[in-house]
Amino acid sequence: MTYKTISTFLHDVNAPEAALEMAISAAREWDAHLHVICGGIDFTDPGYYNVGASLPNLQINLENAQTDAKALKKRAIERLAREEIAYDIQTFTIVQHGLDEFLTNQLRFSDLVFLQRPYNESKNHTDVKIFEACLFSAKRPVMVVPPNWTGSARFKNAMIAWDDGAQALQACRAAIPILQTVPRTEICIIDPPKHGEGRSDPGGRLAQYLAHFNVRPDINVMALTQPKVANQLGQRTQEQGTELLVMGAYGHSRLRQAIIGGVTRHFLETAEMPVLMAH
Repeated sequence: MTYKTISTFLHDVNAPEAALEMAISAAREWDAHLHVICGGIDFTDPGYYNVGASLPNLQINLENAQTDAKALKKRAIERLAREEIAYDIQTFTIVQHGLDEFLTNQLRFSDLVFLQRPYNESKNHTDVKIFEACLFSAKRPVMVVPPNWTGSARFKNAMIAWDDGAQALQACRAAIPILQTVPRTEICIIDPPKHGEGRSDPGGRLAQYLAHFNVRPDINVMALTQPKVANQLGQRTQEQGTELLVMGAYGHSRLRQAIIGGVTRHFLETAEMPVLMAH
């Protein structure tokens, strides 16, 4: 198994380039084709600009989006010209409310999408919409890259956050080509259920499944010693020096996570290492 086509989506001229750099590293490491989308987003609100809207304002928004797209393309061309990898660059101007349909059409044939961490200092909700469109509409696994990440796509160790859920299993399947190259992988299970099919051997079935792909992970079962699973998992990644975290996304609803928090939201806000997520 391997990744043949990977993608990244650039839309903010002021954003860090960590996601692009990691996508380039991955294309080089995995001999994959890199698809770079440079999208200028038109933030015109159709609910505000009605029949009586000012045409000059509409034109300004469109021109700003086109300018951003051209600037992002120029930057991508200059960066990729230094690489000996297979790639293509496409430029689009997109209305904000059409992001879901656009990304579904563009990314559904990608094996993995590289995006910057959506909850960041800029408080740009567009990144959140892009992440969720990739995950839920295009149904693609996403490699979430923190803004200060300078590592490569060659990982020394990885951790799987396992809760025996469908989302976590989907993430593990998506991560297999990477896990096959990682020297050490840990399945981390925090506070497993005391009753259930796998109570006598938590993580055992996943380890057996991964072994079919020559991935032989260690299993670490931990009692919950902190108020939230997310905090304890974060501490474990720091203790182990984890370079890649694999986890399911939104095991609970997005609304619930937005209100009371959750593991997905925690790592989308705070992760200091790449996180491969799937739903």
